Amino acid sequence: MKFTKPLFAAFIVFIFLQGCGSNPEKPVVDKADGKAATTADDTASAKSKANIPASILPAGPATPNPYLQNPPKLNDQLQLSFNEAVAAMQQKKWDQAEVALKQLAEKNPKLSGLYLNLGIVYRNKGLKDKAADEFNRAISINPKNIEAYNQLAVLKRESGDFSAAENLYQKALAVWPFYPEGHKNIAILYDLYLSKPEQALPHYLAYQQLLTAPDKQVDSWVAELQRRINTGKAN
Repeated sequence: MKFTKPLFAAFIVFIFLQGCGSNPEKPVVDKADGKAATTADDTASAKSKANIPASILPAGPATPNPYLQNPPKLNDQLQLSFNEAVAAMQQKKWDQAEVALKQLAEKNPKLSGLYLNLGIVYRNKGLKDKAADEFNRAISINPKNIEAYNQLAVLKRESGDFSAAENLYQKALAVWPFYPEGHKNIAILYDLYLSKPEQALPHYLAYQQLLTAPDKQVDSWVAELQRRINTGKAN
């Protein structure tokens, strides 16, 4: 399997305490692992799929992302300031985004999404320790912030702490078992870093089943992985 990891083609813009809201306006989603990320449309499709036939997924219809439920009410000025911070991130103006997000966090310390985005800013600035601190803060404020688990897991994986990365991905999936990106990322960890192909395969399959459209790259990985598993059994 070939694994490429371009750095942050886009950015998470989950809003504040719990997320973008029940009806987000096309949020831009960060590719923490450099793979094709799951958009709001993808996750919405998961909600509409009933009885997904995959042993690793819970029986019955997929549930919605709990992080995006019951969004807080934001005043116009707060929303405007956050939008400006996001615009700075999209333009890779990291210093400007950092200042804006820190100012917002000082006035709104209970809004988890601010710290999530601040962590992304620090990661892009190469400040991994600061990024980890912000992701941990986002989780402590809102334990349902699955993207914070995901971002922190990537940092742990990049530092070689594969056990911690596995634990964080598992926590994200415990919060939301139908989290497509969580299944894909833990599958990548098992496949490429922990040499556990048989544990990787069901997570890849779960990821495939939670998408609206096929991910051809992952399809090829699954075919290759199945060949490796079958070859190993034959030997």
